[in-house]
Amino acid sequence: MTWWNDLQLLFIGPQCLCLTWILIIILSPINNTVNGFSACRLSATQISPYTTRSSLNRHAHPNLVRNIFNMSMNDKDTVSLQPIRAGFIGCGTIAYSIASGLAKPSHAFYLSQHSLTLSSICVTRRSESRSTKLKESYPDVVTVYDSAEEVVKNSEIVFLCVLPQHVDGVLRDLRDKNVWNEDHTLVSLVSTSKVDDLIGKTNIPNNKVYKLICLPPIAQREGCALLQPPASNSNGHTYLKSMLDALGGCVECANDDIMNAMMIPGCLMGPMYGIMRNNRDWLVKQGVSPEDASYFIGRTYLSIVQDAERNSRDPSRFDELIEEQTPGGLNEQSLRNLEQQGVFDAYNNAMNAILSRLEGKSDGSLPTK
Repeated sequence: MTWWNDLQLLFIGPQCLCLTWILIIILSPINNTVNGFSACRLSATQISPYTTRSSLNRHAHPNLVRNIFNMSMNDKDTVSLQPIRAGFIGCGTIAYSIASGLAKPSHAFYLSQHSLTLSSICVTRRSESRSTKLKESYPDVVTVYDSAEEVVKNSEIVFLCVLPQHVDGVLRDLRDKNVWNEDHTLVSLVSTSKVDDLIGKTNIPNNKVYKLICLPPIAQREGCALLQPPASNSNGHTYLKSMLDALGGCVECANDDIMNAMMIPGCLMGPMYGIMRNNRDWLVKQGVSPEDASYFIGRTYLSIVQDAERNSRDPSRFDELIEEQTPGGLNEQSLRNLEQQGVFDAYNNAMNAILSRLEGKSDGSLPTK
């Protein structure tokens, strides 16, 4: 229908972006495009400038994102996409989260912005409840295998997601079976693994072995992954860094020391939940209902973190936020009280202890008072 094409061209400017999407959503059923936006021929080049804005952010309705993605992928201006053939040895929480982040239909659009598309996910049956759930959730792309050997043979990028005590046995078995080839890339999510050790245990070229650290929110394209060594250099993996950027973000670490240090704040996820639980329990003791207390704490901390995340590439961002606290106000006094109680010294002690454990210098414990 020519009127529809005229309409989408009229509102293609960024100043009218929000109105454009409202009109698309309202008028698409009238134009019989519910199942694919077939008449709305926005090209990939027209969509791409807005992929990080509110029109197609991570909170967009999955069907909307998927339909726009499918439509744009059929456009004549579409560039070729690199297929991702991912394999997971082990299917614990982190493996399940990464696989889900890759497989969600609403995330296909974001992968496409990095010239990527998911081809397949292979996973071992280990942690069967999760591997089964993964297969049930994404039956078109997920295949469950009984052995790590089968996963490697049917994958290009292999994520090692087993317990530290199982690493040597798994890698030894795969090396003995001679399953690795020049097309494979190994990415270890084992927190204690060393890249050099992994290279020695697999005989994979050193530019195809990486260590990755991330948290479960990667399933929702949230958080920031850590990758060692850098994959974006000329000798690195062709799309690993881009794939992680599509799933929320990635910081590359040059060596073990930087990686170990960067891992420590991620180890404060548990303490953060502990603070939130403590806040909730304190409110309940003041007479607040558990439901209201839990909801309020969750939403409040979300807003605080979202505010801090804005412009977080600026090293002075957190200092500026502290400076914004009203002198003599409740927030400023709370911060001062915690400093006087030695709370931040305790945090530093806890981080130093975990770093010592990662470096093999201690078991990470602190003396009890």
